[in-house]
Amino acid sequence: MPTKLVNAAKINQVFAHLNESEDNRALYSALARGKDVNIKGVTLSPGYRIVRVDSRLSGLLSQNHFELALINDVSEDIAYYNRVVIQPDTFLNCRPVTQVLVWRTQKPKHRKELHDLAGIIFLSYLLDQYDVIVSDMNQTHDGMSFWQARMYDALAYGLRVYAYDMISCDLHVMRSDDDVGRYEQWLWGDPQQHQNRLAIISKLPLPAS
Repeated sequence: MPTKLVNAAKINQVFAHLNESEDNRALYSALARGKDVNIKGVTLSPGYRIVRVDSRLSGLLSQNHFELALINDVSEDIAYYNRVVIQPDTFLNCRPVTQVLVWRTQKPKHRKELHDLAGIIFLSYLLDQYDVIVSDMNQTHDGMSFWQARMYDALAYGLRVYAYDMISCDLHVMRSDDDVGRYEQWLWGDPQQHQNRLAIISKLPLPAS
C-alpha cells in the first residue's frame, strides 16, 4: 500500500529518535547480541558488523518480523537500521517481506560503510532469502526514489517487477524502464485511490505455483 508519507511531523516522529545519541545507543545495546550476517558484496571496516534480530518487537508488531542493523562496536552506535515484516499473501501464494522502517545516519564517519549498503541488502540479502519483496504503505519521497532505483536494478538483473492491487488482485508485469515510469502515478498517487497498490520485486514468477 505505497502512499507517500508527506507529513513532515510524522516523518520526524518515525526517524528522528535514531539521530539522538541516547536512543541510538539504547538500540545498539538491544541489537548488539544479534546474529552476525555476512552479505555478498559487502566488505566492512574493522569494528562494523551487520546483525539480525528476530521477533524482538512481538509486543508491538503482530506480524512476523526481524531487524537488520549496521552497528559499530567501537563507537557503540547504529549507522543503518531496517525493520522488516513477513506478510503472507494468499493470491500471490508466497511470504513476501516488506521494509517498514529504513534509516541511515548522516554522520560523515559512517558514510564509507553506508555507500550502496541499502541497495545491496535489498537485493543480495532480502531478495536472496525471501524471493519476494513488497513496498510499504508509508513511503517518503526518498523511499519512493529508493524503490524506483531498485526496480530499475531488478529489471537490469533479469528479475521480475510487478505492480499489484491487493483488493482486485490485478497483477501488472513491468518489463522495461519505461514501464516503471508509467506505473509511478498508479503506485504512488493519491492515497484515497492507491492505498492498496504495491510494487513487487520477485525472483519467481507470480502468483507462485
